[in-house]
Amino acid sequence: MSPGYLTESLADAAFQVIEEQIVTLELAPGSKVTERALCDRTGFGRTPVREALLRLSQGFLIEILPRNGILIAPMDFEVIVMTLEVRRHVERLIVERAARYSDDRDRRKLDGLRAAFQDATDRGDALAFIRTDNLLNQTLNTAARHPVAAKVAQPLHSVSRRMGFALGRANGAGFNVTGPTHQKLIEAVVAGDVPASIAALDELLDAVDALKQIYAAMGEPRAF
Repeated sequence: MSPGYLTESLADAAFQVIEEQIVTLELAPGSKVTERALCDRTGFGRTPVREALLRLSQGFLIEILPRNGILIAPMDFEVIVMTLEVRRHVERLIVERAARYSDDRDRRKLDGLRAAFQDATDRGDALAFIRTDNLLNQTLNTAARHPVAAKVAQPLHSVSRRMGFALGRANGAGFNVTGPTHQKLIEAVVAGDVPASIAALDELLDAVDALKQIYAAMGEPRAF
């Protein structure tokens, strides 16, 4: 199992591993894979893999093809644009509530992630950056105490993280631009400053929005 997950069950763990393999392009956009192959790749049994696939199919990363395997969704530019539009609304609620309701444990986790973002950016490590981003999303969702918003946000984050990984792997653009804005968001939430948290989120999403134009010029990324 890859590090850096907040999991509660085998199905959760299988979801995290498969989602990361899609986000990091180990499973190529537009390719097909079978349930059996995913069991072999991840080391999980059929039941947790099947549950993970059902959950993933409710987002934008896969399509289950009856009797024909699983299609890894292409990186559709229009989907990227639309998910960013929705993220801005949902995540304002999440960061506002996280700034208001985070406890000492949440804030300690966030402080640790701030250092992890800096380290990943300094080393140019796209995988470490994407994993840290995933943990930040999970920690903010927990701190916000709003499971409905968290459920809506998760598949949107996956789309953005896949784009960010493609950019980071290609030229470092993703994390060089968004690393400092992630850290600014963390600082504002830890301080409990709601207006600063929302402003930092808007700055982060503005940066991600600008990156999508760089991504559009890259062409379809391929797996390793």
